Amino acid sequence: MAAVSISRPAPIAFEHPKWGFASTVKVESNTGGRIDPNALDWLDPVTKDLSDDELRRRFERDGVVLVKGVIPRETVLAMRKKYFEHVSSSGVLMEGTDPTDGIFCGGDPHMFGLPAIPALTKPAGPGVASHLGLTEAECDFLAKSVSAHKEDFVHAFAQDGNIMQVVRRIKPDWKDPLLFKRQLLRSNIPNSEGTATKVHFDQCFLRAAPPTSLTAWVPIGDIPPESGGLIYLENSVPLGVAFEEEFTRMNATLTDDEKLSAFNVNMADRGNLSRDAGKFARDNGGRRWLIADYEAGDVVFHHPCMIHASGVNRDPQRRIRLATDLRFADRAAPYDHRWAEKYFEPGDGL
Repeated sequence: MAAVSISRPAPIAFEHPKWGFASTVKVESNTGGRIDPNALDWLDPVTKDLSDDELRRRFERDGVVLVKGVIPRETVLAMRKKYFEHVSSSGVLMEGTDPTDGIFCGGDPHMFGLPAIPALTKPAGPGVASHLGLTEAECDFLAKSVSAHKEDFVHAFAQDGNIMQVVRRIKPDWKDPLLFKRQLLRSNIPNSEGTATKVHFDQCFLRAAPPTSLTAWVPIGDIPPESGGLIYLENSVPLGVAFEEEFTRMNATLTDDEKLSAFNVNMADRGNLSRDAGKFARDNGGRRWLIADYEAGDVVFHHPCMIHASGVNRDPQRRIRLATDLRFADRAAPYDHRWAEKYFEPGDGL
């Protein structure tokens, strides 16, 4: 792929009021290696009362915007409590703790929930279990988490009007905004190497329509910067577009169904670009990874070609990192019906 130029202002030494400079925070990628501290900076948040024009300008300029306090904090914590109550019978939580806290039960996270598969070396969080081809019968945590996607409390949370209000502000030209049925609840157990979200962009998985969707990433609870929240590669929408154009060229001889798949023969690592976020940034113009101190109520909105990943969850309180991915499109324009019309199921090919 031809090199994609980067245009950005000189790094600003922004000191977070709680965490200080981003270079002092330890963030590890999926490989377990620490991302170069000098390649980190803060994702600049905005308040929900920012003007509509400025909100759209920030989104169009950066490809991502972190909006503070979109949802009432108590709404988010109630969702967190209900989710962990739903999965608690799997044994994932420490006995005697409040489900709202989501405290991991302890022990070896790499073997958690996998007595039937002793040779497996990764924990069976729902996303990992799905990618490894495990069945719900083999992993109770997976079974409980998958079933949660169809629960009324999850539907109600996804349909929170505060989120849709910001969607309409970012996309005022959309005639009929639509929330896709397929959302992804992601729970990352602390200290489980190899389970952080790999470097990717969403359009790779949404190819049945142009890159016009909008993702809302919703932390379900507080996620400090060392606890596995999303990290965004600065100014990376042009890079994501270039990657997808190259994939389109490579896929030209495939069948129509294969062209749409993020897992076809031309795609590396199940649609992901890299496991090593630090190396990926170095190899692509020396861009910085933007990190954040996410609080319950915050929502991040990003472009489908915005490149992102997550860090390893190193939460000092052993809290399980919980979040959901919501996706929106204009019902009056082309959109990916595969995502819009069915729930997440392990191995569903999406």
